[in-house]
Amino acid sequence: MTTKTTRGIRNNNPGNIERNSANKWQGRMSREQMTEEQRKETRFEVFSAPAWGIRAMALLLINYQDKHGCSNVRQLIDRWAPPSENNTDAYVSAVAGAVGVAPTQFINTHEYRRMRPMVEAIIRHENGQQPYSSDVIEEGLRLAGVVNPGAKPLVAVPASVTTAAATAAAAGGTMAAVEAAQQLQPVIQGVLPAIQQVNAVAQATTGMPSWLRLAIAIGVMALAGASIFTWWRLRRARKAVSA
Repeated sequence: MTTKTTRGIRNNNPGNIERNSANKWQGRMSREQMTEEQRKETRFEVFSAPAWGIRAMALLLINYQDKHGCSNVRQLIDRWAPPSENNTDAYVSAVAGAVGVAPTQFINTHEYRRMRPMVEAIIRHENGQQPYSSDVIEEGLRLAGVVNPGAKPLVAVPASVTTAAATAAAAGGTMAAVEAAQQLQPVIQGVLPAIQQVNAVAQATTGMPSWLRLAIAIGVMALAGASIFTWWRLRRARKAVSA
């Protein structure tokens, strides 16, 4: 990495973001941690690592678009580096060229493909160099919520999980049937006593007239149905409480 010589690189603030009491930046370096040279800084923020400074850059650019309606490089850089202090035309030309758009062409600052080259171009223009590795730039953008769509996930999926998913997909209907049976098991256990009760009544009324046996069976089945319904409601209530 190039030696930290410029003010922005020295402060881990490559966008040269000015201090503002309204901005409570994450990653701001405490005075106790600063070098003697950093303690002398009175105008610009000092961050604890370059990624935090890059994050702040990205968030400001997003804020310029979302809250202030800056929809192209011209408008964004006019706000970032006003003509009163900068050669803004040259700045706009450099950034637009790096992003690959016309200065007045609409861009979405939430898009990685726009934000990354814009951030790198601003760093280069502010410091005369872009000394950071690809990983540092990626981390700063990720902290701002601008993620490379082609990057690997932060948490890798274990191979065992992937294998299990593939096996389940291959098993298809068999796995689904097993799962369904497991889910139905409590229902079957709840219905079984009612079935046994109906069988017992049927055996006990063997000698009675068929119409009487039918009436008794219907009554028993109605009671069993009410019992099953009550069991089902209680089960749902228990699930709701546990959730």
